[in-house]
Amino acid sequence: MTDANLKLEAVEDLGGGMKASFDYLMETGSFRGAAFTRADSGIGLSTALGNVNLRNTRGSDLITAIGSSAINLPDGLYDASGIVTRSAIDTLTYTAPAIMGVTTSFTYLENNDGAINLAGTNAVPANTAAYVLGAAYANGPLSIRAAYKTEPSDKTASSGLTPKSNFEMALAYDLGIAKVSYAFDGATASGTSTAAAGTANATGTNLSAAEAQAIANMATKAAHGVSVHVPLGAVSVGAEWYKRDVQKVFAYGAKYDFSKRTAVGLSIATKSGLTTTQGYKGQQYRLGMTHTF
Repeated sequence: MTDANLKLEAVEDLGGGMKASFDYLMETGSFRGAAFTRADSGIGLSTALGNVNLRNTRGSDLITAIGSSAINLPDGLYDASGIVTRSAIDTLTYTAPAIMGVTTSFTYLENNDGAINLAGTNAVPANTAAYVLGAAYANGPLSIRAAYKTEPSDKTASSGLTPKSNFEMALAYDLGIAKVSYAFDGATASGTSTAAAGTANATGTNLSAAEAQAIANMATKAAHGVSVHVPLGAVSVGAEWYKRDVQKVFAYGAKYDFSKRTAVGLSIATKSGLTTTQGYKGQQYRLGMTHTF
């Protein structure tokens, strides 16, 4: 057993159409003896005029919205994928009430995990704030989500690349016998990389100049993803495929629901496209049980 996570959630009805909520995720690392620490957490207030949520979480892109519920893999599969953003962030989101099936939202995002956010003028640390405009539409079997993320003009460039605003989209259609989805995530950087050989990730991997260049170049390319989820009574199966430049992730899995609260599942995934096996290439699997109290 490599990890054991515990998530706490609660919703309180305050009356008058208002509800308060909180969630708190505690998890262990993937190595034996790793500490049991706080991960994602958030508080929220739901009113007739909209919802407000304050969160400390790990960033993600709308491409994650198309994932099959039959696939349950550790976040680490995507950490170095160049497909999904996984850095720690603080967010404040306002979601407006739906109008004709369309829900809009505005998010203020600080791409850091600390108590401060420096304005910065290309200094280090530089401005980490960003703004996200989101929209979602649902009508019967069809659902569409879109987001436009802005980046500050004075944000520090990395590896010679300049961060830029990008557009994301995820759409899904439920055919009854299966749910099929597609997602697009635009490039998040532009320019010419000046990446050099050295250590490029938390695992201490020593990368060649060519590997470092390939990793940096991924940020200048758009990502695409497709998924299929098939419910078969108590059993459900799913498959996912994601790609950004040379990096690819393919995952598939199956889940069996013992009841509405308890399920077991097996998920397997392969990450490929880059030459290093430390975070950028390899296989993962998870056999697990989840229970909702």
